[in-house]
Amino acid sequence: MSILDEVLEYAEYGQRYHNYLSITCPFHDDNRPSLIVHEDYYNCLACSAKGRTETLLSKLKGEPAKPNTKEFFSNPFTKWLRNQTLAQALKTAWQTMNEHPSFYMRDKRGIAEKTCRDLGVGMRDGWITFPIRDNCKKIIGAAARADETNLTDAKYVTPSGQDGNMLYVPSWELIDKAKDIYCVFGIIDAVTLCQVGIASFSTTGGKKVDPKALDIFRKRIIFLPDKGEESAAMNIAKYMGWRGKMAKCNWPDDSKDVNDIWIKHPQLFRASFGV
Repeated sequence: MSILDEVLEYAEYGQRYHNYLSITCPFHDDNRPSLIVHEDYYNCLACSAKGRTETLLSKLKGEPAKPNTKEFFSNPFTKWLRNQTLAQALKTAWQTMNEHPSFYMRDKRGIAEKTCRDLGVGMRDGWITFPIRDNCKKIIGAAARADETNLTDAKYVTPSGQDGNMLYVPSWELIDKAKDIYCVFGIIDAVTLCQVGIASFSTTGGKKVDPKALDIFRKRIIFLPDKGEESAAMNIAKYMGWRGKMAKCNWPDDSKDVNDIWIKHPQLFRASFGV
């Protein structure tokens, strides 16, 4: 019996779908099923309860609560790619996101559901997935970001063996039309800029990217590094010659990157980018 079958057996009311359950939430007075349960994690669409599925099962069984501990890290792509191609695995995650939009992306990061759909952003096993496409829209890689239900130590992961210098471009159409493009060191920052029509891309290995990887762009690149990563961005910009420029980032005390400004200081964001 799978863990989903066990949860369904102990739930007051629930329904089984292909790879998840929808059950009444035991953490609040739930009149209709609002708790979404996957094999690895659960989250409630009403009260925002979240955690590991094995912890939920223990609660439903009436067993004593176990203290939260970090899980041993296992690259999720390794599991997903056992029975699916990368494109299929990303499509499965995208379909899950469409059925049950991510509260993390929408409420914590300010990324609209439509933006996630248009960019192929998905959600699977506690990971937000991002397909990496070339300028012909062919999937050539991927990255995944742990959401707030994920208890592993990792923040970002990529498929085993993927080139660490691969770049994430949310919209090649914006890149083609723009005179200047922005480089950030975080995928969600690139999505944030794309959402308001700004041509952007992100490294997938943070500030450690080989500057030669940016030679595919023959336009001026404006670097918007996270707070504390200005020196690394400056070194890359110098390599770029006429194509590299550092943005002046006067970060507020409570912000460290583009997405923080978008969420916490929307007026400053709009003034800075003219949107």
